[in-house]
Amino acid sequence: MILRNLTPAVAVMLGITMLFQVGCAGRSRTSRFYVLSPVAGPKLEMKNTPGGSSNISIAISPVSLPKYLKKSQIVTRTGSNELHLAEYDRWAGKLEEDIGLVIAENMSRMLATDKVLLYPAMDEITADYTINIAVTRFDGRLGGDVELMARWAVSDGQGNSVFGIRTTHTVEHSNGRGYEDMVGAQSRALAVFSRELADFIKELPGS
Repeated sequence: MILRNLTPAVAVMLGITMLFQVGCAGRSRTSRFYVLSPVAGPKLEMKNTPGGSSNISIAISPVSLPKYLKKSQIVTRTGSNELHLAEYDRWAGKLEEDIGLVIAENMSRMLATDKVLLYPAMDEITADYTINIAVTRFDGRLGGDVELMARWAVSDGQGNSVFGIRTTHTVEHSNGRGYEDMVGAQSRALAVFSRELADFIKELPGS
């Protein structure tokens, strides 16, 4: 564009307009941030407290995640051995902490006890049981299935006796094609996992 035949005021206005258009073209998309949510079902009836609340105390150790999940970006599968990290769809906090919080809240509702605590708050109580969780997979395809795979162990509060070591594999279908739908499916998968943990503890001596 030739500006020498334009008045100074017009030339300045055209220059400002061009700079504004360049700035708009280079503006990045707004990131969206997600959290997992507790979606626990009805509470379980404990053997020693039928129909009422329970005084059982449970400590949940820090959840272990594989390195590929320790990202702020949400991870999806694009193939059997291929992953995609979303640039603009991210976790609002640390995924391993969010998983622990949701499991604790789900189990608290299922077992009717307020004494389901995470590290470091778990150090403030003498727990009846300690749960150690290692998540090995927690991803899926947009618009498809979400898979949760985890190994877990339940021991007494002092870590002297191990009551059981198990593996969980849960599949939940996303009810839509977006990241919000996928995170909802992941929350439901954690609810199923929480129910499995709660069922196991319910059958232990002293529960």
